[in-house]
Amino acid sequence: MIVCSCNVFSDSQVRSAIASAAQRPRTSRVYSSLGCVAKCGGCAHTIKKIIAEMKTAPMSGGCAGHLSSEH
Repeated sequence: MIVCSCNVFSDSQVRSAIASAAQRPRTSRVYSSLGCVAKCGGCAHTIKKIIAEMKTAPMSGGCAGHLSSEH
């Protein structure tokens, strides 16, 4: 699913950026790791929601990709 129309990136790209982050995930770091900056900011809420979902998801078994995509 496309999360950001301005920069054209998907939820799977956001999840990958969060999973590979060396520091605590933040919205600005997700943009940075994807090589872009926030434009209209409409996707920031969805990125924050994905960050929160991934914090609470169990890390074993590699099941982060199954999280809800109802945005």
